[in-house]
Amino acid sequence: MNPYLRNALCLAIGLYSSNALAWGATGHRTVALVAEQHMSPSALKNAHRLLDGQTLPSVAMWADEIRSDPDKYRHTFNWHYTTWNDDQDHWHAGQETDNSGFLLTQLQKQLDLVKNRNASRSERQQALRFVIHLMGDLHQPLHVGGGNDAGGNTCRVTWHGEPSNLHTVWDSDMLNETHLSYTELAAFVSLARTPEQTRLWQSQGFEQWSLESKTLRSRIYPAEVKQPLAPVTYLTYCGRNIAAEAMPKLGYEYSYEYLPEAYQRLYQAGIRLAKVLNETL
Repeated sequence: MNPYLRNALCLAIGLYSSNALAWGATGHRTVALVAEQHMSPSALKNAHRLLDGQTLPSVAMWADEIRSDPDKYRHTFNWHYTTWNDDQDHWHAGQETDNSGFLLTQLQKQLDLVKNRNASRSERQQALRFVIHLMGDLHQPLHVGGGNDAGGNTCRVTWHGEPSNLHTVWDSDMLNETHLSYTELAAFVSLARTPEQTRLWQSQGFEQWSLESKTLRSRIYPAEVKQPLAPVTYLTYCGRNIAAEAMPKLGYEYSYEYLPEAYQRLYQAGIRLAKVLNETL
């Protein structure tokens, strides 16, 4: 293979792989456990039966783990995100393409497949695993990306003095800093949530929930450390060859501001996953 083509392919796969990681294992399992806590007894029993006795948290990372088998699953790599540009007021599944990602499209397709009693058991089981995972992805704000920085993957920052990027901060850095297990985190994110608030958050559907991610996304990018000498259309720390002194320094202050937002998104993802599975299983 041409070495330039090989390098380009590796870069593309790397970006897809990075984009496929939302919340990390702790976050995804938290979403799944919150869902189990809000599912009806019959829906939960049917879910466990379809998963051959496994729980929702135990399969919550499967859709990321299959990245280790790209020959079989590469076609699913762009199911984990969608691209909703800042200047677009509306976005829906019909607008998704290979370049934008198919998160909204595939969430609905996989949910429909779970619902389809004429599909094979293995097809429905795989679809359920995707729904469990992709619902978490939908609620990570950088998985509804702006289209110009690979969902924050190219935005170089430091996290408590160590090199990172904005996507990783939201995937795992903030959550790992809490040192909570997913069972503990599920309890934390559920604190003080009222039944009325839960029912309100369970209303609407995938497109409205993705709009929430887009709206949150617009607030979570840190300010420039060094102002560019000339106007640019992107944050300079999201470009190439970023000097260390140009990287925003994130840590306790950033967590103090945005960890409650992350907790809310995890809880919303869980109760909404419960809602769609209660209606499907």
